[in-house]
Amino acid sequence: MVHTLIHLRFTEVPALTTITTELVSSLHSKMMDKGFPEKIESKAEVLEWSYDSASQQMRQKKITASRLLFRAAGEQEIVEVSDSSLVLKSTSYKTFNEFYQKFYAILLVCMETIPNLEKCLLKSVGLRYVDVIAPTQGLKLSDFVREGIQPPSLNVEGTHLQGHTLKAVKVDENQILVLNFEELPTFKNQIQKVLPDNLMEPDEKCGLVIHGQKEWFSIDSPTYGILDIDHTHQFSNSPIFDVELIQSATHSLYQSASDIFWDAITEQAKEAWGYKEIV
Repeated sequence: MVHTLIHLRFTEVPALTTITTELVSSLHSKMMDKGFPEKIESKAEVLEWSYDSASQQMRQKKITASRLLFRAAGEQEIVEVSDSSLVLKSTSYKTFNEFYQKFYAILLVCMETIPNLEKCLLKSVGLRYVDVIAPTQGLKLSDFVREGIQPPSLNVEGTHLQGHTLKAVKVDENQILVLNFEELPTFKNQIQKVLPDNLMEPDEKCGLVIHGQKEWFSIDSPTYGILDIDHTHQFSNSPIFDVELIQSATHSLYQSASDIFWDAITEQAKEAWGYKEIV
């Protein structure tokens, strides 16, 4: 697991549209108490992808976002606050329960500190997992992901440059799960790229550290993969801000995303990595 995030979207909060120095100071102080002492103010163009159920297509939207961020020691976790969203990102994910409890604590801090946040309407909450699938020595990518996940091979002489598959599934009435799999070439038996393009942080001040695995630097396989599972719950009829609704929806997202991940990789991959599923 190289990157995990929870992304909560809500209607615009006036206090965050033109944020005062007093509010910034108050948020900073409380985020320090929660383990996020570094304050970063940033304005950047961000790419957002979403699945349009009406057209049944993926839609890309570029937005210019003014963001207030708080980063933890070690630069592996960061909180992002904007006028209509709250995001927790991590490159040191251990378990869902631990990750969600951290998000929940941050959510309570925001509700206590940001005027009228609790009066806003909920729009959606998303849970996203990104994994690098790097075959161990002597094995190929096809040994690690089940049939149908990896892009089709072509009976053509040449060097593999890139392959991509995408699957969007309506898991529940208000839930869309999107699975992206990118197959990339290794370079001198090493991996190069570890994140999807739309997760690349546009502002270098706000980046997170990703610690590589030793297997990434001695790959016999000509290709490796990036498995990206993005699961979103759209709140019906824009309900009033409710912590219990957010918690229930996010836990439901986790279960489906977890099932998809374990179904996407092979038993051989689990054995090679010594993986066992924990909550």
